[in-house]
Amino acid sequence: MIRSNRRTCRWSCDRRDGLIFALAVFVALAPPSRGHAGAGVGDPSGHWEGSIHAPSQDVTVAVDLAVDKSGKLSGTFSNEGERISGFPFAAASLDGNAVRLEIRTGGSPAETFAGSVAADGKSMSGDFLVGIYSVPFDLKRTGDAKFAPAPKNPAIDAALVGEWNASLDLQGKALPFVLKLSNRADGTSVGSWAAGDGSATPVAIAAQQHGVTLTSTVTAAVFAGTLSADGKELAGTFTEGALMQAVTFKRAGAAR
Repeated sequence: MIRSNRRTCRWSCDRRDGLIFALAVFVALAPPSRGHAGAGVGDPSGHWEGSIHAPSQDVTVAVDLAVDKSGKLSGTFSNEGERISGFPFAAASLDGNAVRLEIRTGGSPAETFAGSVAADGKSMSGDFLVGIYSVPFDLKRTGDAKFAPAPKNPAIDAALVGEWNASLDLQGKALPFVLKLSNRADGTSVGSWAAGDGSATPVAIAAQQHGVTLTSTVTAAVFAGTLSADGKELAGTFTEGALMQAVTFKRAGAAR
């Protein structure tokens, strides 16, 4: 979800602005210099592995992309070393062989891969943009895209179904936090949450008699809460790495 920046390029949870690492701290100001589209059309569908080349060290990443029948591009971002797996891109576009992939976690401005697919379709390179800063990236296609299926959870009590709103306190700034839980016709349930303008990510649902535990399948985040007697609040603790914060979700539309 929301990630802070550290000089070691580690994901952490002290909640300063940033997504993957402190590029804004240690990246020399440089205009985008790579990733210009060529004449051919490159289909970026597949699983890509490689690195973002930050000055202090390379950061190993993976990207999975797919183009649907209408030509729309979508995909996910992963950083196995930091327990990030399949974080959805907020926006993805394909223009010829030029690719632009935007990551939003909700607590910081968008960070973007802006590059192009090589003529042979085996590699992709360009610039990773953080505000006005940029560093190069290089990825190689290693096979088909790997999209994890949504977790299959047992059906949940109707008292938990619906949209719930809360806020996360990030250095004195309240960030909207939206949770959605629903049952499906096949007898399973699905859930997702999103912070600020960040992408919605799936959660595994473990319902208890008076509450629920929600575990992100994309990041290391967990929420464990108890439902109020009137069914209007879900109060508990949100944890992600070093972050531990009391959070109270209120049912959307409930009187405040």
